[in-house]
Amino acid sequence: MYQSFQKIRIFFLVLGLLLASSNLFASDQIKTITTDDDSEIDIRIFSATGDKLLIGFACDQGSSVAEEKTSQSLAKDGIEVWMPDMLSAYMLPSVRSSLSEIPTDGLIKIIEEAKKTKKKIYLVASGPDTELILRAVADWEEKHANEELLGGAILMFPRLNKTKPEPGKAPIYQDAVGKTKLPLIVLEGERTPNRWGVGHLTNSLKKGGSTVYAKLIPDVRGYFFKRNDPNVPEDLVTSQMSGLVKASLFFLGKAHK
Repeated sequence: MYQSFQKIRIFFLVLGLLLASSNLFASDQIKTITTDDDSEIDIRIFSATGDKLLIGFACDQGSSVAEEKTSQSLAKDGIEVWMPDMLSAYMLPSVRSSLSEIPTDGLIKIIEEAKKTKKKIYLVASGPDTELILRAVADWEEKHANEELLGGAILMFPRLNKTKPEPGKAPIYQDAVGKTKLPLIVLEGERTPNRWGVGHLTNSLKKGGSTVYAKLIPDVRGYFFKRNDPNVPEDLVTSQMSGLVKASLFFLGKAHK
């Protein structure tokens, strides 16, 4: 009896996933932006009618299920999402070392294109991808010193150390840390050793003039929505990630008041 119940349960679980995936990767359009070096960046656009536009999530050819599902949910709630495929544009492999090779002009071009919508622009990235955001925004601010600041950036479990941490020594961060005035929110999992360095990172990010908020997400590890072995809280937070993003945008909005 128990085995029969389990088989039925698995059947409906698989069926639900198949039905969900049928529309999971749908976006309204693909926009292609050409950079100064003739690289072409494809951007998946989840359009919305609201006054906020979020750039980011994808640096892996847009293949992450959680990010795309979140983008769809945000679009339904009025927040437009642009997901650029940066790695393919520069023909780089999907490995961490590739991120430092991505020039900032591509993301700057995307920001400038997004500003044509007249919406408030926010950015989001996770893990080591956060370095590209900080680097690009610092360059953008230098070129647009007299323009209104972007709305801010969400840094999800940022991994910004330049070298391997050593016990008893202060971390050495990537050069982009502390070089921007952009309002930032740092989200870190409560169940990761990196939580103990959040205060130090926050203070380092503030050195460029940023207002920085830091929040620990209870009972989850870093990379919680990218894990193959998620626990129950990580599954729950992943399913509610659009709410997490909206709460982050609320805090970033306070920095402009």
